[in-house]
Amino acid sequence: MTPTPDKARVLLPFRETNTPSGQPLRVGVVLDGARAPRWVESLIAFLKEFPGIEVHPFTFGVRRSTEAGPPWLVDRLYSASRRKFDPLSQVEGEGEKTPPVASGTLDDIQELKCGIVIWLSSRSDSRMNPTGLARYGVLTVRFGSRQGPLPFWDEVASSRPTSAAAIYWHDSSFDRGRMVRKVETSTVQGLYFTMNAAEPVAAVTQTLAGLCVEIQRDAQATEERFRRCPEEPVGPAHRHYPSTFEAGRFIARKLWRSASLRWQSRRRGHPEWFVALRPNSGPSIASPDRDGLAGFREVPLPPGSDWLADPFLIEVDGTTWLFVEEIPLGVSRGRLSCMRLSQDGSCSGTTVVMERSYHLSYPCVIPANGELFLLPESYDAKLVDLYRFTRFPDRTELVSTLLAGLGLVDTTPVFLNDRWYFFTTTVEPFIETLLFSSASLGGPWTLHPSSPVSGSVRNGRSAGHLFWERGRLFRPTQDCSVRYGYAMTVNEVTRLTPTDFEEHPVARVLPTWMPGLLGTHTWNQSSAFQVVDGFRFSS
Repeated sequence: MTPTPDKARVLLPFRETNTPSGQPLRVGVVLDGARAPRWVESLIAFLKEFPGIEVHPFTFGVRRSTEAGPPWLVDRLYSASRRKFDPLSQVEGEGEKTPPVASGTLDDIQELKCGIVIWLSSRSDSRMNPTGLARYGVLTVRFGSRQGPLPFWDEVASSRPTSAAAIYWHDSSFDRGRMVRKVETSTVQGLYFTMNAAEPVAAVTQTLAGLCVEIQRDAQATEERFRRCPEEPVGPAHRHYPSTFEAGRFIARKLWRSASLRWQSRRRGHPEWFVALRPNSGPSIASPDRDGLAGFREVPLPPGSDWLADPFLIEVDGTTWLFVEEIPLGVSRGRLSCMRLSQDGSCSGTTVVMERSYHLSYPCVIPANGELFLLPESYDAKLVDLYRFTRFPDRTELVSTLLAGLGLVDTTPVFLNDRWYFFTTTVEPFIETLLFSSASLGGPWTLHPSSPVSGSVRNGRSAGHLFWERGRLFRPTQDCSVRYGYAMTVNEVTRLTPTDFEEHPVARVLPTWMPGLLGTHTWNQSSAFQVVDGFRFSS
Protein backbone atom coordinates (compact mmCIF):
# COMPACT_ATOMS: atom_id res chain seq x y z
CA MET A 1 0.00 0.00 0.00
CA THR A 2 1.44 3.34 -1.05
CA PRO A 3 -0.33 6.30 0.62
CA THR A 4 -1.14 9.26 -1.56
CA PRO A 5 0.10 12.70 -0.51
CA ASP A 6 -3.36 14.24 -0.82
CA LYS A 7 -3.85 14.85 2.90
CA ALA A 8 -0.42 16.36 3.43
CA ARG A 9 -0.81 18.57 0.36
CA VAL A 10 -4.13 19.89 1.60
CA LEU A 11 -2.67 20.57 5.06
CA LEU A 12 0.45 22.36 3.80
CA PRO A 13 -1.26 25.77 3.38
CA PHE A 14 -2.25 25.61 7.07
CA ARG A 15 1.34 25.19 8.26
CA GLU A 16 3.03 28.48 9.05
CA THR A 17 6.70 28.67 8.19
CA ASN A 18 9.51 30.58 9.84
CA THR A 19 12.29 29.12 7.71
CA PRO A 20 13.80 31.11 4.84
CA SER A 21 12.10 30.53 1.52
CA GLY A 22 13.84 27.94 -0.62
CA GLN A 23 15.95 26.45 2.18
CA PRO A 24 15.80 22.66 1.67
CA LEU A 25 15.68 20.04 4.38
CA ARG A 26 18.01 17.13 3.77
CA VAL A 27 16.47 13.88 4.99
CA GLY A 28 18.74 10.86 5.34
CA VAL A 29 17.00 7.47 5.22
CA VAL A 30 19.25 4.73 6.62
CA LEU A 31 18.28 1.10 5.97
CA ASP A 32 19.53 -2.46 5.68
CA GLY A 33 20.42 -3.98 2.33
CA ALA A 34 20.85 -2.57 -1.14
CA ARG A 35 17.13 -2.64 -1.86
CA ALA A 36 14.59 -0.64 0.11
CA PRO A 37 11.66 -2.51 1.67
CA ARG A 38 8.39 -1.77 -0.06
CA TRP A 39 7.13 0.59 2.62
CA VAL A 40 10.44 2.49 2.70
CA GLU A 41 10.30 2.80 -1.07
CA SER A 42 6.85 4.34 -0.63
CA LEU A 43 8.20 6.69 2.05
CA ILE A 44 11.06 7.88 -0.16
CA ALA A 45 8.71 8.46 -3.10
CA PHE A 46 6.26 10.23 -0.79
CA LEU A 47 8.91 12.59 0.61
CA LYS A 48 10.03 13.52 -2.88
CA GLU A 49 6.55 14.88 -3.55
CA PHE A 50 7.18 17.83 -1.24
CA PRO A 51 9.08 20.95 -2.31
CA GLY A 52 11.98 21.88 -0.08
CA ILE A 53 12.80 18.29 0.96
CA GLU A 54 15.82 16.38 -0.36
CA VAL A 55 15.93 12.64 0.28
CA HIS A 56 19.24 10.75 0.59
CA PRO A 57 18.94 6.98 1.21
CA PHE A 58 21.90 5.06 2.67
CA THR A 59 22.65 1.40 3.28
CA PHE A 60 24.25 0.83 6.66
CA GLY A 61 25.00 -2.82 7.28
CA VAL A 62 23.10 -5.82 6.01
CA ARG A 63 20.50 -8.13 7.47
CA ARG A 64 21.93 -10.67 9.88
CA SER A 65 22.41 -13.88 7.88
CA THR A 66 23.68 -15.89 10.87
CA GLU A 67 20.38 -15.82 12.71
CA ALA A 68 18.36 -19.03 12.83
CA GLY A 69 15.49 -19.14 10.37
CA PRO A 70 11.89 -19.81 11.29
CA PRO A 71 10.59 -23.33 11.98
CA TRP A 72 9.13 -25.07 8.92
CA LEU A 73 5.45 -24.46 9.80
CA VAL A 74 6.13 -20.81 10.63
CA ASP A 75 8.01 -20.45 7.34
CA ARG A 76 5.11 -21.98 5.37
CA LEU A 77 2.56 -19.80 7.13
CA TYR A 78 4.64 -16.64 6.69
CA SER A 79 5.24 -17.40 3.00
CA ALA A 80 1.53 -17.93 2.38
CA SER A 81 0.68 -14.70 4.18
CA ARG A 82 3.33 -12.73 2.30
CA ARG A 83 1.83 -13.81 -1.00
CA LYS A 84 -1.32 -12.00 0.09
CA PHE A 85 0.40 -8.85 1.38
CA ASP A 86 4.00 -8.13 2.25
CA PRO A 87 4.79 -4.44 2.82
CA LEU A 88 7.99 -5.10 4.77
CA SER A 89 9.79 -7.22 2.19
CA GLN A 90 12.56 -5.88 0.01
CA VAL A 91 11.69 -5.02 -3.58
CA GLU A 92 13.39 -7.33 -5.98
CA GLY A 93 13.10 -8.21 -9.65
CA GLU A 94 10.08 -7.02 -11.53
CA GLY A 95 8.35 -4.02 -10.01
CA GLU A 96 11.46 -2.24 -8.73
CA LYS A 97 10.82 1.48 -8.58
CA THR A 98 14.07 2.79 -7.15
CA PRO A 99 17.70 2.06 -7.96
CA PRO A 100 19.87 0.16 -5.47
CA VAL A 101 20.81 2.23 -2.43
CA ALA A 102 24.50 3.10 -2.09
CA SER A 103 26.39 1.86 0.94
CA GLY A 104 27.41 4.48 3.49
CA THR A 105 29.24 4.90 6.76
CA LEU A 106 28.51 7.08 9.75
CA ASP A 107 31.09 9.55 8.40
CA ASP A 108 29.25 9.66 5.06
CA ILE A 109 25.97 10.46 6.82
CA GLN A 110 27.59 13.16 8.94
CA GLU A 111 29.28 14.77 5.92
CA LEU A 112 25.92 15.17 4.18
CA LYS A 113 24.80 17.51 7.02
CA CYS A 114 21.23 16.22 7.09
CA GLY A 115 18.51 18.15 8.83
CA ILE A 116 16.93 14.91 10.05
CA VAL A 117 17.82 11.23 9.73
CA ILE A 118 15.21 8.46 9.60
CA TRP A 119 17.13 5.46 10.93
CA LEU A 120 15.56 2.20 9.72
CA SER A 121 18.64 0.01 9.88
CA SER A 122 18.76 -2.87 12.36
CA ARG A 123 22.31 -1.81 13.25
CA SER A 124 21.91 0.58 16.15
CA ASP A 125 22.88 0.11 19.77
CA SER A 126 23.98 2.02 22.84
CA ARG A 127 27.55 2.31 21.53
CA MET A 128 26.37 4.38 18.58
CA ASN A 129 25.65 8.04 19.20
CA PRO A 130 23.12 9.90 17.02
CA THR A 131 24.69 13.23 17.99
CA GLY A 132 26.17 14.78 14.89
CA LEU A 133 24.28 12.57 12.42
CA ALA A 134 21.69 15.27 11.80
CA ARG A 135 21.09 18.81 12.91
CA TYR A 136 17.63 18.09 14.34
CA GLY A 137 18.16 14.54 15.56
CA VAL A 138 17.24 11.02 14.45
CA LEU A 139 13.85 9.34 14.04
CA THR A 140 13.32 5.60 14.49
CA VAL A 141 10.22 3.41 14.07
CA ARG A 142 8.91 0.58 16.21
CA PHE A 143 6.19 -1.69 14.80
CA GLY A 144 4.09 -3.52 17.37
CA SER A 145 4.60 -4.22 21.04
CA ARG A 146 7.70 -6.27 20.21
CA GLN A 147 9.29 -5.42 16.89
CA GLY A 148 10.27 -8.84 15.64
CA PRO A 149 10.95 -10.77 12.45
CA LEU A 150 7.21 -11.34 11.81
CA PRO A 151 5.31 -8.03 11.63
CA PHE A 152 2.58 -7.78 14.29
CA TRP A 153 2.55 -11.53 14.99
CA ASP A 154 1.84 -11.02 18.70
CA GLU A 155 -1.13 -8.75 18.05
CA VAL A 156 -2.83 -11.12 15.60
CA ALA A 157 -1.92 -14.33 17.44
CA SER A 158 -3.36 -13.08 20.73
CA SER A 159 -6.40 -11.41 19.06
CA ARG A 160 -5.61 -7.96 20.43
CA PRO A 161 -8.11 -5.39 19.18
CA THR A 162 -5.46 -2.84 18.20
CA SER A 163 -1.94 -2.70 16.80
CA ALA A 164 0.43 0.19 17.47
CA ALA A 165 3.41 1.74 15.76
CA ALA A 166 5.55 4.41 17.41
CA ILE A 167 8.02 6.98 16.11
CA TYR A 168 10.86 7.93 18.47
CA TRP A 169 13.14 10.96 18.34
CA HIS A 170 16.74 10.55 19.50
CA ASP A 171 19.21 13.35 20.16
CA SER A 172 21.87 11.62 22.24
CA SER A 173 21.33 7.85 22.36
CA PHE A 174 19.69 5.08 20.34
CA ASP A 175 18.68 3.12 23.42
CA ARG A 176 16.68 6.05 24.79
CA GLY A 177 14.22 8.18 22.88
CA ARG A 178 11.14 10.36 23.02
CA MET A 179 7.94 8.99 21.49
CA VAL A 180 6.81 11.91 19.32
CA ARG A 181 4.00 10.09 17.47
CA LYS A 182 2.01 6.94 18.06
CA VAL A 183 -0.57 5.44 15.76
CA GLU A 184 -3.01 2.77 16.88
CA THR A 185 -5.03 0.87 14.31
CA SER A 186 -7.60 -1.93 14.45
CA THR A 187 -5.98 -5.35 14.24
CA VAL A 188 -6.94 -7.32 11.14
CA GLN A 189 -7.70 -10.75 12.53
CA GLY A 190 -7.12 -13.61 10.13
CA LEU A 191 -4.88 -16.43 9.01
CA TYR A 192 -2.89 -14.15 6.69
CA PHE A 193 -1.46 -12.11 9.52
CA THR A 194 0.75 -9.82 7.41
CA MET A 195 -2.45 -8.14 6.16
CA ASN A 196 -2.54 -6.46 9.56
CA ALA A 197 0.62 -4.48 8.69
CA ALA A 198 -1.05 -2.56 5.85
CA GLU A 199 -2.65 0.24 7.88
CA PRO A 200 0.18 0.72 10.43
CA VAL A 201 2.76 0.89 7.63
CA ALA A 202 0.70 3.43 5.69
CA ALA A 203 0.20 5.43 8.89
CA VAL A 204 3.93 5.44 9.69
CA THR A 205 4.78 6.44 6.12
CA GLN A 206 2.45 9.41 6.21
CA THR A 207 3.37 10.37 9.77
CA LEU A 208 7.11 10.35 9.06
CA ALA A 209 6.53 12.52 6.00
CA GLY A 210 4.40 14.89 8.08
CA LEU A 211 7.13 15.20 10.71
CA CYS A 212 9.69 16.02 8.01
CA VAL A 213 7.38 18.70 6.63
CA GLU A 214 6.95 20.14 10.14
CA ILE A 215 10.73 20.27 10.61
CA GLN A 216 11.22 21.89 7.22
CA ARG A 217 8.60 24.52 7.98
CA ASP A 218 9.55 25.34 11.57
CA ALA A 219 12.44 23.25 12.88
CA GLN A 220 12.89 25.13 16.14
CA ALA A 221 9.26 24.82 17.23
CA THR A 222 9.18 21.15 16.22
CA GLU A 223 12.35 20.35 18.15
CA GLU A 224 11.00 22.15 21.22
CA ARG A 225 7.81 20.09 20.98
CA PHE A 226 9.86 16.89 20.69
CA ARG A 227 11.81 17.78 23.84
CA ARG A 228 8.59 18.15 25.81
CA CYS A 229 7.89 14.44 25.25
CA PRO A 230 9.23 12.26 28.08
CA GLU A 231 12.39 10.29 27.38
CA GLU A 232 12.11 6.54 27.84
CA PRO A 233 14.12 3.37 27.20
CA VAL A 234 13.80 1.95 23.70
CA GLY A 235 14.57 -1.74 24.00
CA PRO A 236 16.10 -3.89 21.28
CA ALA A 237 13.96 -5.61 18.68
CA HIS A 238 12.61 -9.06 19.50
CA ARG A 239 14.45 -11.41 17.13
CA HIS A 240 12.84 -14.76 17.98
CA TYR A 241 10.37 -16.59 15.74
CA PRO A 242 7.33 -18.36 17.21
CA SER A 243 7.63 -22.10 17.68
CA THR A 244 5.99 -24.76 15.54
CA PHE A 245 3.52 -25.41 18.38
CA GLU A 246 2.60 -21.69 18.53
CA ALA A 247 2.13 -21.60 14.76
CA GLY A 248 -0.10 -24.68 14.88
CA ARG A 249 -2.21 -23.19 17.65
CA PHE A 250 -2.44 -19.93 15.67
CA ILE A 251 -3.72 -21.74 12.57
CA ALA A 252 -6.27 -23.72 14.58
CA ARG A 253 -7.61 -20.61 16.31
CA LYS A 254 -7.95 -18.63 13.09
CA LEU A 255 -9.69 -21.45 11.25
CA TRP A 256 -12.10 -21.86 14.18
CA ARG A 257 -12.74 -18.11 14.23
CA SER A 258 -13.46 -18.08 10.50
CA ALA A 259 -15.91 -20.97 10.81
CA SER A 260 -17.64 -19.34 13.79
CA LEU A 261 -18.07 -16.03 11.96
CA ARG A 262 -19.58 -17.78 8.94
CA TRP A 263 -22.01 -19.63 11.18
CA GLN A 264 -22.99 -16.46 13.05
CA SER A 265 -23.53 -14.55 9.82
CA ARG A 266 -26.18 -17.08 8.76
CA ARG A 267 -28.15 -16.49 11.95
CA ARG A 268 -27.93 -12.70 12.00
CA GLY A 269 -30.79 -10.49 11.00
CA HIS A 270 -30.73 -7.07 9.40
CA PRO A 271 -28.05 -4.65 10.70
CA GLU A 272 -29.50 -1.41 12.05
CA TRP A 273 -28.65 1.71 13.99
CA PHE A 274 -31.27 3.23 16.28
CA VAL A 275 -31.58 6.22 18.62
CA ALA A 276 -32.61 6.19 22.28
CA LEU A 277 -33.68 9.03 24.56
CA ARG A 278 -34.13 9.74 28.27
CA PRO A 279 -34.69 12.82 30.46
CA ASN A 280 -31.53 14.68 31.44
CA SER A 281 -31.93 13.85 35.11
CA GLY A 282 -29.40 11.06 35.55
CA PRO A 283 -25.61 10.91 35.30
CA SER A 284 -23.92 11.72 32.00
CA ILE A 285 -21.30 9.66 30.22
CA ALA A 286 -18.64 11.68 32.05
CA SER A 287 -19.51 9.58 35.11
CA PRO A 288 -17.59 6.30 35.38
CA ASP A 289 -20.71 4.62 36.84
CA ARG A 290 -21.28 1.55 34.67
CA ASP A 291 -25.01 1.63 35.48
CA GLY A 292 -25.32 5.29 34.61
CA LEU A 293 -26.93 4.68 31.20
CA ALA A 294 -30.07 2.92 32.40
CA GLY A 295 -33.52 4.14 31.44
CA PHE A 296 -33.08 4.99 27.77
CA ARG A 297 -36.19 4.53 25.62
CA GLU A 298 -35.86 3.76 21.94
CA VAL A 299 -37.11 6.43 19.54
CA PRO A 300 -39.68 4.81 17.20
CA LEU A 301 -38.43 4.38 13.65
CA PRO A 302 -40.35 6.77 11.36
CA PRO A 303 -42.38 5.20 8.53
CA GLY A 304 -40.23 4.67 5.46
CA SER A 305 -36.95 4.70 7.41
CA ASP A 306 -34.41 1.90 7.63
CA TRP A 307 -32.33 3.29 10.52
CA LEU A 308 -31.46 6.37 12.57
CA ALA A 309 -28.04 7.34 13.93
CA ASP A 310 -25.83 10.29 14.96
CA PRO A 311 -28.38 12.06 17.20
CA PHE A 312 -27.98 15.75 18.07
CA LEU A 313 -30.20 17.97 20.24
CA ILE A 314 -30.93 21.68 19.99
CA GLU A 315 -33.35 23.84 21.99
CA VAL A 316 -35.17 26.59 20.08
CA ASP A 317 -37.73 28.87 21.78
CA GLY A 318 -38.37 26.37 24.55
CA THR A 319 -38.74 23.39 22.20
CA THR A 320 -36.22 20.58 21.88
CA TRP A 321 -35.44 19.22 18.41
CA LEU A 322 -33.77 15.90 17.67
CA PHE A 323 -31.57 15.85 14.55
CA VAL A 324 -30.47 12.50 13.11
CA GLU A 325 -28.88 10.77 10.17
CA GLU A 326 -31.72 8.90 8.48
CA ILE A 327 -31.41 6.06 5.96
CA PRO A 328 -34.65 5.70 3.97
CA LEU A 329 -35.85 2.21 3.07
CA GLY A 330 -34.21 0.84 -0.04
CA VAL A 331 -31.56 3.58 -0.09
CA SER A 332 -27.92 3.29 1.00
CA ARG A 333 -27.34 7.06 1.10
CA GLY A 334 -28.02 8.96 4.30
CA ARG A 335 -29.88 12.25 4.67
CA LEU A 336 -30.41 14.61 7.60
CA SER A 337 -33.80 14.77 9.31
CA CYS A 338 -35.26 16.14 12.53
CA MET A 339 -38.17 15.60 14.94
CA ARG A 340 -39.82 17.84 17.51
CA LEU A 341 -39.71 16.42 21.06
CA SER A 342 -42.58 16.86 23.50
CA GLN A 343 -41.92 17.25 27.22
CA ASP A 344 -42.58 13.55 27.75
CA GLY A 345 -40.03 12.63 25.06
CA SER A 346 -42.49 11.64 22.37
CA CYS A 347 -41.56 12.61 18.81
CA SER A 348 -43.41 14.45 16.09
CA GLY A 349 -43.29 13.45 12.44
CA THR A 350 -39.98 13.55 10.61
CA THR A 351 -38.86 16.63 8.65
CA VAL A 352 -36.14 16.25 6.03
CA VAL A 353 -33.50 18.90 6.69
CA MET A 354 -30.95 18.19 3.97
CA GLU A 355 -30.53 15.64 1.19
CA ARG A 356 -27.76 15.48 -1.40
CA SER A 357 -26.53 13.18 -4.16
CA TYR A 358 -23.88 11.98 -1.70
CA HIS A 359 -24.11 10.51 1.82
CA LEU A 360 -24.77 12.91 4.70
CA SER A 361 -24.46 12.15 8.40
CA TYR A 362 -23.52 13.68 11.77
CA PRO A 363 -25.96 16.66 11.76
CA CYS A 364 -23.94 18.91 14.07
CA VAL A 365 -26.20 21.89 14.90
CA ILE A 366 -24.40 24.93 16.31
CA PRO A 367 -25.88 28.07 17.91
CA ALA A 368 -23.71 31.15 17.38
CA ASN A 369 -24.35 34.90 17.51
CA GLY A 370 -28.11 34.44 17.83
CA GLU A 371 -28.30 32.21 14.74
CA LEU A 372 -28.30 28.47 14.09
CA PHE A 373 -25.79 26.70 11.85
CA LEU A 374 -25.40 23.17 10.52
CA LEU A 375 -22.08 21.39 9.99
CA PRO A 376 -22.87 17.99 8.43
CA GLU A 377 -20.43 15.25 7.56
CA SER A 378 -20.04 14.94 3.79
CA TYR A 379 -17.03 12.64 3.57
CA ASP A 380 -18.02 11.25 0.17
CA ALA A 381 -17.91 14.73 -1.37
CA LYS A 382 -14.58 15.56 0.36
CA LEU A 383 -16.08 18.78 1.66
CA VAL A 384 -16.53 20.40 5.06
CA ASP A 385 -19.40 22.83 4.44
CA LEU A 386 -20.99 25.19 6.96
CA TYR A 387 -24.67 26.09 6.49
CA ARG A 388 -26.90 28.70 8.13
CA PHE A 389 -30.56 28.04 8.85
CA THR A 390 -32.58 30.63 6.94
CA ARG A 391 -35.79 28.97 8.12
CA PHE A 392 -35.53 26.51 10.96
CA PRO A 393 -35.53 23.55 10.69
CA ASP A 394 -35.86 22.78 6.99
CA ARG A 395 -34.15 25.53 4.98
CA THR A 396 -30.42 26.31 4.91
CA GLU A 397 -27.91 28.27 2.87
CA LEU A 398 -24.20 27.65 2.37
CA VAL A 399 -22.05 30.02 4.43
CA SER A 400 -18.58 28.74 3.58
CA THR A 401 -16.58 25.68 2.62
CA LEU A 402 -14.16 25.23 5.50
CA LEU A 403 -12.05 22.60 3.74
CA ALA A 404 -12.21 20.92 0.32
CA GLY A 405 -10.34 18.06 -1.28
CA LEU A 406 -9.91 15.94 1.84
CA GLY A 407 -12.27 13.33 3.26
CA LEU A 408 -12.97 14.28 6.88
CA VAL A 409 -15.53 12.88 9.30
CA ASP A 410 -17.46 14.11 12.33
CA THR A 411 -16.19 17.70 12.39
CA THR A 412 -17.12 19.16 15.79
CA PRO A 413 -16.55 22.80 16.84
CA VAL A 414 -16.38 24.31 20.30
CA PHE A 415 -16.25 28.01 21.24
CA LEU A 416 -13.84 28.85 24.04
CA ASN A 417 -12.37 32.19 25.14
CA ASP A 418 -13.49 34.08 22.04
CA ARG A 419 -12.10 31.50 19.60
CA TRP A 420 -13.52 28.56 17.69
CA TYR A 421 -11.80 25.18 17.72
CA PHE A 422 -12.63 22.38 15.29
CA PHE A 423 -11.94 18.67 15.87
CA THR A 424 -12.06 16.64 12.66
CA THR A 425 -10.80 13.21 11.64
CA THR A 426 -9.31 11.50 8.62
CA VAL A 427 -10.05 7.82 8.05
CA GLU A 428 -7.62 7.05 5.19
CA PRO A 429 -4.98 5.77 5.25
CA PHE A 430 -5.62 5.71 9.02
CA ILE A 431 -7.70 7.42 11.70
CA GLU A 432 -6.04 10.67 12.76
CA THR A 433 -7.80 13.51 14.55
CA LEU A 434 -6.76 17.02 13.60
CA LEU A 435 -7.40 20.24 15.49
CA PHE A 436 -7.96 23.59 13.81
CA SER A 437 -8.89 27.00 15.17
CA SER A 438 -10.41 30.18 13.81
CA ALA A 439 -11.59 33.58 14.99
CA SER A 440 -14.88 32.90 13.21
CA LEU A 441 -17.17 29.89 12.88
CA GLY A 442 -17.04 30.38 9.12
CA GLY A 443 -13.25 30.25 8.99
CA PRO A 444 -10.63 30.52 7.70
CA TRP A 445 -9.02 27.68 9.64
CA THR A 446 -5.55 27.62 11.19
CA LEU A 447 -3.91 24.29 11.93
CA HIS A 448 -3.35 24.04 15.68
CA PRO A 449 0.29 23.51 16.78
CA SER A 450 -0.77 20.39 18.73
CA SER A 451 -2.37 18.82 15.68
CA PRO A 452 -2.76 15.88 15.24
CA VAL A 453 -4.24 15.40 18.68
CA SER A 454 -4.85 11.67 18.26
CA GLY A 455 -3.67 8.86 16.00
CA SER A 456 -5.57 6.14 17.83
CA VAL A 457 -8.54 4.17 16.61
CA ARG A 458 -9.56 3.90 20.28
CA ASN A 459 -9.86 7.57 21.03
CA GLY A 460 -9.97 10.32 18.44
CA ARG A 461 -13.01 10.54 16.18
CA SER A 462 -15.70 12.79 17.66
CA ALA A 463 -18.82 11.20 19.15
CA GLY A 464 -20.91 14.33 19.68
CA HIS A 465 -20.65 17.88 20.99
CA LEU A 466 -18.12 18.79 23.64
CA PHE A 467 -20.01 19.57 26.85
CA TRP A 468 -19.48 21.22 30.22
CA GLU A 469 -20.23 19.54 33.53
CA ARG A 470 -19.35 20.91 36.98
CA GLY A 471 -17.00 23.44 35.37
CA ARG A 472 -15.11 20.77 33.41
CA LEU A 473 -15.02 20.38 29.64
CA PHE A 474 -15.49 16.90 28.16
CA ARG A 475 -14.99 15.56 24.64
CA PRO A 476 -16.75 12.30 23.72
CA THR A 477 -14.88 10.20 21.13
CA GLN A 478 -15.47 6.93 19.31
CA ASP A 479 -13.69 3.69 20.08
CA CYS A 480 -13.57 1.77 16.78
CA SER A 481 -11.01 -0.79 17.92
CA VAL A 482 -13.29 -3.85 17.91
CA ARG A 483 -15.47 -2.65 15.04
CA TYR A 484 -16.70 0.65 13.64
CA GLY A 485 -18.75 2.48 16.27
CA TYR A 486 -18.08 -0.12 18.95
CA ALA A 487 -17.89 2.11 22.04
CA MET A 488 -17.14 5.63 23.29
CA THR A 489 -14.35 7.17 25.32
CA VAL A 490 -14.99 10.34 27.32
CA ASN A 491 -12.01 12.69 27.62
CA GLU A 492 -11.62 15.65 29.92
CA VAL A 493 -10.07 18.59 28.09
CA THR A 494 -7.74 20.16 30.64
CA ARG A 495 -6.09 22.70 28.35
CA LEU A 496 -7.23 24.27 25.09
CA THR A 497 -5.58 27.50 23.92
CA PRO A 498 -4.36 28.74 20.52
CA THR A 499 -1.00 27.06 21.26
CA ASP A 500 -1.71 24.12 23.62
CA PHE A 501 -4.07 21.18 23.91
CA GLU A 502 -4.30 18.51 26.59
CA GLU A 503 -6.93 15.88 27.32
CA HIS A 504 -7.11 12.56 29.13
CA PRO A 505 -9.73 9.78 29.22
CA VAL A 506 -12.03 9.66 32.27
CA ALA A 507 -14.73 7.15 31.28
CA ARG A 508 -15.63 4.53 28.70
CA VAL A 509 -19.09 3.67 27.40
CA LEU A 510 -19.46 0.08 26.25
CA PRO A 511 -22.43 -1.23 24.23
CA THR A 512 -24.03 -2.75 27.33
CA TRP A 513 -26.71 -0.20 28.18
CA MET A 514 -29.32 -2.23 26.26
CA PRO A 515 -29.48 -5.98 25.54
CA GLY A 516 -28.23 -7.14 22.14
CA LEU A 517 -26.05 -4.12 21.40
CA LEU A 518 -22.93 -4.44 19.27
CA GLY A 519 -22.02 -0.76 19.11
CA THR A 520 -22.74 2.75 20.38
CA HIS A 521 -20.98 5.80 18.94
CA THR A 522 -22.76 9.15 19.45
CA TRP A 523 -23.88 11.00 22.58
CA ASN A 524 -25.47 14.43 23.01
CA GLN A 525 -27.54 16.23 25.62
CA SER A 526 -29.64 19.32 26.19
CA SER A 527 -31.10 20.76 29.38
CA ALA A 528 -34.12 18.46 29.00
CA PHE A 529 -32.85 15.25 27.37
CA GLN A 530 -29.92 12.93 26.79
CA VAL A 531 -29.66 10.98 23.56
CA VAL A 532 -27.48 8.10 22.37
CA ASP A 533 -27.42 5.69 19.45
CA GLY A 534 -26.87 1.94 19.26
CA PHE A 535 -26.08 -0.74 16.70
CA ARG A 536 -27.59 -4.24 16.62
CA PHE A 537 -28.85 -6.97 14.34
CA SER A 538 -32.61 -7.20 14.14
CA SER A 539 -34.18 -10.47 15.20
